[in-house]
Amino acid sequence: MPNHCNKKVLIVGPLPPPYGGVSVHISRFINLLKTNFSFDFIDESPVRKKDYFNLRSLNFTRYLKKIRSTELFYIHSGNNLLRIINLVFGKIFGKKIILVLHGFTSNPPKFIFYINGILYRMADIIVVVNRDIKERLFLPETKCVLKEAFIPPNQEEEPELPEKISKLILESRSKGRVIISANAFRLERYNDEDLYGLDMCIDVAKRLVNKGISFIFIFVVSTIDQNPEEFYKNEALINQNNLKDHFYLTSQKLSFVKLMQQSDIIVRPTNTDGDSLTIREGLFLNKKVLASDVVKRPEGVILFKNRNLNDFEEKLEKLITEKDLDKEFFSMENQSQLIQEFKRFYIELLERA
Repeated sequence: MPNHCNKKVLIVGPLPPPYGGVSVHISRFINLLKTNFSFDFIDESPVRKKDYFNLRSLNFTRYLKKIRSTELFYIHSGNNLLRIINLVFGKIFGKKIILVLHGFTSNPPKFIFYINGILYRMADIIVVVNRDIKERLFLPETKCVLKEAFIPPNQEEEPELPEKISKLILESRSKGRVIISANAFRLERYNDEDLYGLDMCIDVAKRLVNKGISFIFIFVVSTIDQNPEEFYKNEALINQNNLKDHFYLTSQKLSFVKLMQQSDIIVRPTNTDGDSLTIREGLFLNKKVLASDVVKRPEGVILFKNRNLNDFEEKLEKLITEKDLDKEFFSMENQSQLIQEFKRFYIELLERA
């Protein structure tokens, strides 16, 4: 594949850690194309890293210098104000701009979507991770590219799981338990409900234990820095319901890809979503995936009605008791081919801008 290192690309968005859908996407994007383009970064993560300029430093001069010195401005901002600020300054300096819209964690009035849609047209290319985003923003066909946020993981580069988690899985396997995993970037609320559905996972675990079903539920929260009391409240709830042997809630830093590799079922009970990285990773790793029907999900996902505990319980119980948990959807050869397809797509996208 040809080398394109002469093109300098400035990426703005959250760099890991912490590990969320957008930061993981950016990290994998860089690894996929690091021999093809020259990258520079503006980090928007709440966790500052010594090797990267962080927007929270409020060093406006350095921010402008980075934009001025790049050829292509590649915007992954999750915060809408930052998104628009980046677009404005990219335009002021006459840069080619690719804007990636990963989703919305708020539900503003329709006219706000319309205004945002107009402002986003400052970008030369607008990548949306699902069709719903495009339609709600009234974006023009000529600028839009529909592409899921998922980029296949390089499984060989993923770090091994912490010893405590590995031991928990090994002991659970020896007892014949089904391993269920779920994750959240951080514990927050949307429409006054638990965004990532941790409350539903705890409730459904309680019901399944009462039915005598053998399982262990591992729920990973990437960061608790901004809302630690919510994490400890749920941890106490698990203990109060005598679920300690069946539900493991952790904020320990780990590779969720590695955890999924060793899981039987992946669940995604969110009450809003963009294009879930977790879901596509689960399918890529040949796992059973159960998710809320809050947005259109990829083919192969088993759906339950959003925030409907009875339906969640019914579908999860059925998956646990099925015997074909190891059914393969992607062979190693297919996985390798898919990675090359993603690489070709993104090279063409960056060259087109």
